[in-house]
Amino acid sequence: MLRGVNRLAARLNCLAHTNLPALRRTYASVTDLSNYPKPGDQLHGFTLKRAKHVPELELTALQFTHERTGADYLHIARDDQNNVFSIGFKTNPPDATGV
Repeated sequence: MLRGVNRLAARLNCLAHTNLPALRRTYASVTDLSNYPKPGDQLHGFTLKRAKHVPELELTALQFTHERTGADYLHIARDDQNNVFSIGFKTNPPDATGV
């Protein structure tokens, strides 16, 4: 039984050392600005207005504007499996009283 455990430990150790640089490259490529379109580029009816890398949060934010509707779209690129989708509509008050 100990021989099997030692072989397994040796294989895991080998895998950990060989795949670590590959994982780092994959992680870094998600937020690297050179992998994304440049401001002014068009993509599926959207135009990229600006792109910003946020190293503190390990993400890249891309702000798009839809050509036909003028809708703004904010895409947050991050190496994370959790995803969210939201739509927000502007609601104008019925009068200018501030209430």
